[in-house]
Amino acid sequence: MGHRNATRRGILAGASAMLAAPALAQGTWPQRPVRIVVGFPAGGTTDILGRLAAQVLQEALGQSFIVENRPGAGSNIAAQAVLRSPADGYTLLLGSPGTNAINPHLYSNAGYDPLTDFLPISQIAEVPNLIAAHPSLGVRDAAGLIALAKQRRLSYGETSIGGSTHLAAELFRVMADIQATHVPYRGSAPMMTDLLPGRIDFGTDNLPSILPHIRSGALVAIGVTSTSRWPAAPEIPAIAETLPGYEVVAWFGLVAPRGTPPEVIARINAALRSGLEKPEMVSRLAELGARPIPGTPEAYQARNAAEFARLGDLIRRVGIRAD
Repeated sequence: MGHRNATRRGILAGASAMLAAPALAQGTWPQRPVRIVVGFPAGGTTDILGRLAAQVLQEALGQSFIVENRPGAGSNIAAQAVLRSPADGYTLLLGSPGTNAINPHLYSNAGYDPLTDFLPISQIAEVPNLIAAHPSLGVRDAAGLIALAKQRRLSYGETSIGGSTHLAAELFRVMADIQATHVPYRGSAPMMTDLLPGRIDFGTDNLPSILPHIRSGALVAIGVTSTSRWPAAPEIPAIAETLPGYEVVAWFGLVAPRGTPPEVIARINAALRSGLEKPEMVSRLAELGARPIPGTPEAYQARNAAEFARLGDLIRRVGIRAD
């Protein structure tokens, strides 16, 4: 993606913003339903958080916010669709590590630049990933899984090629110095169809998606991928307790096409921050294994930029490509 194309998109988006400004000045946005596009299938963490954000915004702004799932190409399809939409505040993207920081390092042409083509609105929540094993393996922690993997080759699944779940599994494999057969999936639900009956040995998913299977006893928690134990599940050890320095967490938030009027960005940001700070929403996110992290657009962009650099280095280190 050249700077010339990015500039052209910025000019066009700016023109859209100018056309939308009179309506915004009268306080009429949103006049119709707003789409929140999610780049993964229904049921996964990105989808869950997108629906919670839609609920918060609908209650605060008195208009329908509709989640539209557009999975494919690690969320590139969703990002490109939102980028092609008018920058008028009626189409938003639920940003994930893949869309915000990873995909341009994986694909020869992701079709967008996450740091220049989208405007950050606010982070929503962050979650660690969780490595879980099938009970038939007979392992209970990271040390046990590593020891077994050194005895025989295991298979592992993840929910998005090159996404945070894949990077979490690959970093674990590299730091533990083990080999394992990679089985990719397009989302949490497809992976669970193989992990729950034991057709693969272990898998990595965002904590909110996989935690119910841990608590039901269907899977065994090997460890969370944050630097320390996660408040929502303190009984689960951190992988870093066995492999010091290990960390791959996921963060999620809303972004809009470049050129979206600042009034819209500010209004959505205020509604999200207010809604996510309510005790009932904090409790709901904690039940899911997530931690709310609303904040300013500037804070969101700073995190995206930092993780863009850090995860890009990791991707090059382990040699992952998606095309």
